[in-house]
Amino acid sequence: MFEGLNREQRVAVETLKGPLIVVAGPGSGKTRVMTHRISHLIACGIAPGSILAITFTNKAADEMLRRTLLLLDHPEPPEGVPGFLEASGFGISAESPVIRTFHSFCSRILRRDLYRIEPYSGDFSIYDTTDQTQLHNEVLASLELDRTTFPARAGLSTISNWKNWMISPDEAQEKATTFRDRELVRIFRSYQQELERRNALDFDDLLLLMLRLLREHPDVLTRYRARFQHLMIDEFQDTNRPQYLIARLLSVEHRNICITGDPDQSIYSWRGANPDNFRRFQEDFPEYKTVHLNRNYRSTPQIISVASRLTSDHLGERRLYTENPDGEDVKVVEVSDERAEARKIASSVANWSAEGTPLSEIAILYRINALSRAIEEELVRNHYPYAVIGGTGFYERKEIKDILAYLRAARFPRDEVALRRIVNVPPRGIGKISFERLVDSARDRGMDLGEAIRDKEVVSAVRGKARKGLTDLVKVLDDLARLEDRPLPEQVEAAIEASGYVNHLERSEPESWQERTRNLEELVTAAAETEEILQAAATDDDDIDPLIVFLERISLVTDVSFFEERDARVSMMTLHAAKGLEFNRVVIVGVEETLIPHSRHIEGGGLDEERRLLYVGITRARHEAVLTYTTWRRRFQEREPRLPSSFLNELEGEGICFQRAGSSLGIISVEDQRSGLTERLEDPFWEDDEMQVGVWIHHDLLGRGIISATSGRGTSKRISVRFEACGEKQLVVAYAPLKVISPPDEEWEPC
Repeated sequence: MFEGLNREQRVAVETLKGPLIVVAGPGSGKTRVMTHRISHLIACGIAPGSILAITFTNKAADEMLRRTLLLLDHPEPPEGVPGFLEASGFGISAESPVIRTFHSFCSRILRRDLYRIEPYSGDFSIYDTTDQTQLHNEVLASLELDRTTFPARAGLSTISNWKNWMISPDEAQEKATTFRDRELVRIFRSYQQELERRNALDFDDLLLLMLRLLREHPDVLTRYRARFQHLMIDEFQDTNRPQYLIARLLSVEHRNICITGDPDQSIYSWRGANPDNFRRFQEDFPEYKTVHLNRNYRSTPQIISVASRLTSDHLGERRLYTENPDGEDVKVVEVSDERAEARKIASSVANWSAEGTPLSEIAILYRINALSRAIEEELVRNHYPYAVIGGTGFYERKEIKDILAYLRAARFPRDEVALRRIVNVPPRGIGKISFERLVDSARDRGMDLGEAIRDKEVVSAVRGKARKGLTDLVKVLDDLARLEDRPLPEQVEAAIEASGYVNHLERSEPESWQERTRNLEELVTAAAETEEILQAAATDDDDIDPLIVFLERISLVTDVSFFEERDARVSMMTLHAAKGLEFNRVVIVGVEETLIPHSRHIEGGGLDEERRLLYVGITRARHEAVLTYTTWRRRFQEREPRLPSSFLNELEGEGICFQRAGSSLGIISVEDQRSGLTERLEDPFWEDDEMQVGVWIHHDLLGRGIISATSGRGTSKRISVRFEACGEKQLVVAYAPLKVISPPDEEWEPC
């Protein structure tokens, strides 16, 4: 049970009673501590089903459950199948500990008890981002508001922020001071009313309704307090207010609560995470004990030494260290512009690959997605495959969401988002006017849309092809609904066939229909895997609907959770998306003022979180970390001067070296680099010496040419260049990516 644990880890595992804070630095083995602690609880006679462990991604929950079962000599769960935890016996059997995400845990409780809160019932739908966007736009139409003025992404972000801070529409109304604020409150109120009417929940509602259920129904709270006598929460720095309050309610009596996390890795305030929950925990559980996991098993001493300069000693005794062998110094590389940056990165990838590093163990991280473009082009040019993590995921593809919408609309008649999505997909003659006439008729009668399309009087208001289309749609949905007891893969296949979707793809997507059809085939495969998992984990007391489990798993999963296969590809992602991952070699791009730290956080007082974000990025690396910044970067049609990030000043010391553009590798202070750039910008003649008539130059995009004329001075200097490939061009020296070259040996004539 204690094999392979260091002293601090063992203390955390052996501390089974009372509140416990485990401050776990990056790569310090906190997952090992949690799994061994669960196993030790069971070995000490604690019923497995009375242990509740909460983490933040399905992938992490799966991994934790897998390791725990192996420690307990249980059969190993299926390898590489996301969602095994969905069938792990939660609430059905006491044979296994409950290991889930917060949202998944709340969803399962609400499936049983949400009927206690009117007007909801347990067969609710969970609205993902696409569903929420559609609902938001419907609300705008009903309120006669413009989508351009109130875009869905911004509106939903505001609504989510209000919910994370438990602000009701009435409370938001009281705080609204501008016309726009008042309109956003109207959207919020109507959006929430529509969710209730449709028996639908967004992700924030899963938490808020769970909290409301526990507060308003003491018998429910008593039941789950009695059930879960030991509570463990991973990644505690990522919890928001509702999540903390749920955890406190469940554990305040028995007080057997263990939280693990790292305040220095709190980087999600923009989606409600609140590192102050550590302080609240200390106030609510003053008898707490703290264990620090300071030994890093992942990275070299150089990486740990450099990264640690960005941390704060929030909870005392913070001394991250490692006993791993020495490695390369962390490199800070200055380059001239984004193209040079991309070439440098591609060159590093080539060198690392030649040395034996798999491409799957190389990651390129950035603060904003826009920085990936030049690097992608350079990797393609050098024939290095890559994957941009956070792009369109499998379950976000249109054809997949359409078929899932058929399944949802058939099983959940009140799910209007699903119904609206497929009402005329494939086309069945139900145009916008006909559909709005149907909606108006349904509203006049107080009906849900699902009821309305089955009501003869309502449908009679629709004429011609639209009426027949509605009749055909109802038949498809009713036929699918009757397949409720059939195996899940058969239900998915039936939805594809009955809808006529493949023929629709062949007609409407002639260039991609075969690829999209293969995606639908993969959806059937995913359904079959879910069915197999459920069968493998079934007990006599099981009463699980496979379709609900399937839809729930799809709704709750994140992009990073599905990031399983990185074979033979360089990984590219934002710093936020990299949280929880690790690679042999990591490049962090654009470590510049207004990027890291981002401009909105410089102005808004969020520098500490930006510093933590860089800390997270550096500690993703096992063997080598490289940070780059440019002296010029293109913005729109212009090139603007850049300054290295102020955070680089904090990194100076042992274990780091700086490389200036065009220089040999050597230690150069950040201040020297910043002042050197300032001197170049302030010197009005700094480019005059070389850019003269008759000088040969090379342009990154236009190729080789000779200067034929000049005008102006300093950063305003212009030159005329006769290029071999494209004739004469006018260039501003300060903005053009130029370098002086030797005259060619061969004779040539400009085109």
